[in-house]
Amino acid sequence: MLKGPAPTLDHIVRFLSSGSGHDKFWMITQYFTKVVVWLYAKRGHKSAAERVRILSSLVADYRIMIRLVGLAPMAQFIRYSEQSPAQTRVLQWLDRLMNLSLVCYYPLEHMYWLGAHRVIPLSEKAVENSGYWSCRFWAAWVALQFVHLGEEYRVIKNRRKQIFTQGKADAVKMQQELDAADADTKSWKIQLLINACYFPLTLHWSIRGSTFPDVAVGCFGTVAALAQAYNVWQATA
Repeated sequence: MLKGPAPTLDHIVRFLSSGSGHDKFWMITQYFTKVVVWLYAKRGHKSAAERVRILSSLVADYRIMIRLVGLAPMAQFIRYSEQSPAQTRVLQWLDRLMNLSLVCYYPLEHMYWLGAHRVIPLSEKAVENSGYWSCRFWAAWVALQFVHLGEEYRVIKNRRKQIFTQGKADAVKMQQELDAADADTKSWKIQLLINACYFPLTLHWSIRGSTFPDVAVGCFGTVAALAQAYNVWQATA
């Protein structure tokens, strides 16, 4: 039994060894534990709820910490997006605006985390403000992503229409192009789901005194994490 191949185990290792897979595992843990906390609290298990809440907070803090190295990949992505223009001019400018929002988001989040842990000398108000403003720039990215997805859908729809109107002498090639359009449509739907889940979360974290319930944060975050984990799982197959 131990001598035979273990493709599923190999796939799990590839998933967890990738930067995205590693983060998505902890993202699922961070948000699903919020739901567990709510369930424990509802049943009166206060001690268990508190222990799970501590775990959720530790994981959230860890995920922010590992994003301290996010500036380099972001710079690389911005450089790549400029060297490889998008399919339309609208998408290209949306990419630039979204990249600009991330350029503002990352340093502010780093400032928040380092200040909260007293690594750099910041007042409580400065730490709080950097946290809120980082989330506001993330919310701006999410809002722009909805516009981006709308333009992507228009491009996919036009491409599918062209395939049918132009016609193809080679039926195999035509089917391949339709399959590619179907794959893009599936990817688009997953991205729409992820963005729809992030939208209420980023608004919640951007508003002072928000009353959005923590269990709802857990539910939306878990769905977003699972959808992203699915993408990484497919990519590491």
